[in-house]
Amino acid sequence: MKQVSFSRVMTYVRCPEHYLFRYVLGMSNAPRKVFKHGFALHETIEYHFDQKKQDGRGIKLAEAKEFFAQAFVNALEDYGTELDEARPYLTREYLSKERKISVKDMMETGMRGLEVYFRRLSPYITPDLVEEPFSFKVRQGLEMIGRIDLTDTEDVIHELKTTRVTPNKQDIRSDAQLAIYQIGYKEITGHAPKGISKDYVVLSKNNSKIVRFRVVRPFIDKRTVVRNVSAIMDAADKNIFYCMHPAESWICSKEWCSFYKFHQELKKTGLSAFMEKYREKKRRKLRR
Repeated sequence: MKQVSFSRVMTYVRCPEHYLFRYVLGMSNAPRKVFKHGFALHETIEYHFDQKKQDGRGIKLAEAKEFFAQAFVNALEDYGTELDEARPYLTREYLSKERKISVKDMMETGMRGLEVYFRRLSPYITPDLVEEPFSFKVRQGLEMIGRIDLTDTEDVIHELKTTRVTPNKQDIRSDAQLAIYQIGYKEITGHAPKGISKDYVVLSKNNSKIVRFRVVRPFIDKRTVVRNVSAIMDAADKNIFYCMHPAESWICSKEWCSFYKFHQELKKTGLSAFMEKYREKKRRKLRR
């Protein structure tokens, strides 16, 4: 049984060439400090709710800050190793942008974010499922897998995001990830969720805040989800990989795209030659 995760599907949606680089040819996506920061916060809140599920209290704010600091330090150690490995393939602009990001500022904003989360949101969530794995059939021989971050005892799915910019109001019923979470929730529990809450921690050293978008009556269209995932995997299996972003897009800029050099090489050599070159590199790496 072939398995596909939401992150893998969304990589293709965002940029099919990134899917080629990462999942077909096995190239590592270069790390970003901001991703390691988000990971450390996520790990901290997951640990808190896992404890709260067991004892009804969870960890205290001071313990959460200590846990976050250590998780972030550990993640930054991994970041350094991963960056060294990817450095030959990265642009000067990408590396310069990463160097300018202050770890001290990130640590401070993380602490402020935890303070507002523990004050404004955590006391009102009684956890039920925490990092619960799920799977469901897409078609014969293919299944979607993932983990639901958090649900509460009132059958509400909570999706936590961190951001530095206040998000705009949105209809989260059209959120692809939450649509998949709803299907996964029903596979786990046997019934549909009663609500969805997308919880943003807006990070700032001085004025962190919580912004929530909620849906009381979620809407699931499993047939559409399954059809879309199946079509994406069919395209990938047929080696259909085209970057559709305009040339001036920030997504494809030297500062932001960790695969920038590979995009340029692919354009020059063509798909067949590019795949043959890097498939051979992947085979040699696996033989070591």
